[in-house]
Amino acid sequence: MADHLPKGYRAAGIYSGVKKNPNKLDLSLVVSDRPTVATGVYTQNVVCGAPVTLNRERTPSESVHAVVINSGVANACTGDRGYRDAQQMATLVADSCQLENEQVLVMSTGVIGEHLPMEK
Repeated sequence: MADHLPKGYRAAGIYSGVKKNPNKLDLSLVVSDRPTVATGVYTQNVVCGAPVTLNRERTPSESVHAVVINSGVANACTGDRGYRDAQQMATLVADSCQLENEQVLVMSTGVIGEHLPMEK
């Protein structure tokens, strides 16, 4: 995969236990060695996923270094807990990659209304 990435970018995908099928990857991380410009075009709906709310607060930005993406649980319609889970995902990546929390964006896709299995 590294041969297909721009210089200074790294990416990985794993099975983390979000999905039931262990043969399906459900968590990915893209990291840039240098600050990256990021912006977003977001839904106009009042109801949106916790990662959308978090990323709206962080963009536009000229200092994003990482994006963490899970598949299997959308983290939408999950209330305050969903927002805290999105923040925790960003914090875990930031700590692991020696970044500031605000330099990490979070994305989720999957079943609406379910909470992320953060213990995994």
